[in-house]
Amino acid sequence: TMMILAATSHVKLVTSFVAPRAVVTPSLSKLYTSSSDESEVHISIEYCSGCQWMLRSTWMASEILTTFASDASLSSLSLIPKGPPLSEGGIFRITAKRNNSQGADSGKTTLLWDRKIEGRFPESKEVKQLIRDLVDPGKDLGHSDKQKGDDGSSSKEADCVECKEQQQDDPKQKLQESSELAIPDIFYNQDKVSIEYSTGAVSSPDNGLYRANFYANELLSCAYERNTWWKQYQLDNDDEKTAASAPVVVDKVTLIPNRELIGTMKIELNEEMTIYDHSKEADDEYIDASRLRKMVIRAITHGDISLSSGEIDIDLLDEEEAEEARKYFGVF
Repeated sequence: TMMILAATSHVKLVTSFVAPRAVVTPSLSKLYTSSSDESEVHISIEYCSGCQWMLRSTWMASEILTTFASDASLSSLSLIPKGPPLSEGGIFRITAKRNNSQGADSGKTTLLWDRKIEGRFPESKEVKQLIRDLVDPGKDLGHSDKQKGDDGSSSKEADCVECKEQQQDDPKQKLQESSELAIPDIFYNQDKVSIEYSTGAVSSPDNGLYRANFYANELLSCAYERNTWWKQYQLDNDDEKTAASAPVVVDKVTLIPNRELIGTMKIELNEEMTIYDHSKEADDEYIDASRLRKMVIRAITHGDISLSSGEIDIDLLDEEEAEEARKYFGVF
C-alpha cells in the first residue's frame, strides 16, 4: 500500500509539473520571438513613369500592405519611378530583399515579377502568393489562394504602351536622335521619402495606409512633370537650358507600416530631415497632400520646410477630379 501511494504521489507530481509547460510555452514562444528570430523582407516596385503606371503601382502596393498588415516580417515597401533618360521605358518590376534580424542588409534580392520577362502585368493575387511564400509560407490568403483569374489588373500586352512606342506614334513627340544632349546633373539626385504610418485594424480609422498611399501618389506624380520637361528639352535641342529649369522629383517613396503605435504618420526626407510628424501637431488634422508636396520640394531645393505665404495656397481639385479621387482612395 505504501508503494502504491508513493507511486501515485510521484505521478501526480510529474503531471502537475509537465502540463503547464506543454500548454503555455509553444504559443508564447512563437508569439514573442517570431519578429526577432525571422529576417525581414522589403518589397520594391519599380515602374515606368513615362508609361504612366504610377496608379497601377500604388494600387498594387496598397493590396500588398493590406494583405500583410499584421505580418511583421514584411518591413516596408518602396515605390520607384523609372524612365528615360536614365533607364529604358516599359519597366514594371517587383523584387524582394531580405534583411537579417538586426536589420542588416543580407544582399540577397529575389525577383518576384518582371513585365519584360513575363510579357504581362501580374494579378495582385499572384504577387501576394509570391510574397507569402517568402514572408509566411503557412499564411492563408483566402480568395487570393484561388486559381488565376481576373482581379482587376490587366494582363493583356496590348493594353500597355511603352514610352518609346508612345513617342514614335506621335510625330510631335519624335525626338531628335541626331543630337546628343547632356543630361542635367539634377537627374542623378536620389531624393527619397519615407512614410511611416500606423496600421491599426484594416477597417478602422487608425489604419493610415490609405492616407500614406495618397501622399505617395502626390509625391511620385512629380515625375510626370520632369518627363514632360525632358521631352521638350530634347525637342528644343537646347543645351543652354540649365539644370535649374528641370522640375524637382522624388525618386523613391517607402511605405513603412508601424504595427505597434496608433495614430503614427511620420514623413522623412533622405532619412535625415523630418518633413512632418503627426504626433507633434497641435491639432488632430493631418497635413494636406498638396502642402506636403510643396514642403518636400522646398526641403530638397532649400534644405528647410518653411513655406512662404505664396507657397501655402492649396491646389483644390475640381468636381470631376475630386469624384475620381474619392472612388480610388475612399473618403478619409
